[in-house]
Amino acid sequence: MSVRIVSLKEIEPLHLPGRDLQWMVTPETIGAEKLSIAIMTCPAKSIVRPLHSHKEIEEVILILAGEGEAYVDGERAFFKKGDAVLFPANSKHQVRNTGNEPLITASIFSAPTSPDSYVIYEEDVFS
Repeated sequence: MSVRIVSLKEIEPLHLPGRDLQWMVTPETIGAEKLSIAIMTCPAKSIVRPLHSHKEIEEVILILAGEGEAYVDGERAFFKKGDAVLFPANSKHQVRNTGNEPLITASIFSAPTSPDSYVIYEEDVFS
């Protein structure tokens, strides 16, 4: 098998409320079968919407730049560059950028996923 490499420059961003997602590691982009990774860029003071969960899929966000606040199943915590935040499978979660600079994360999922498969909730934790 050959070495597979994908460049972020090749990935068009998906524009969603409060963030842009670049689905870098997927079955389609690099042939990943057991995980997916999206680079998430959130403008200053933005709120990632909607509150959502991933059915039977864990997500970890690795904070590459900036700072923010995470909500997970009723609890809130602040994070900063260099931190990792776990969103357990099936957990309701939401993120907001609390800083004046972009928040950039690598969102790592335990199985390939996409926003089309998110479980969406009507409430908005940070409104």
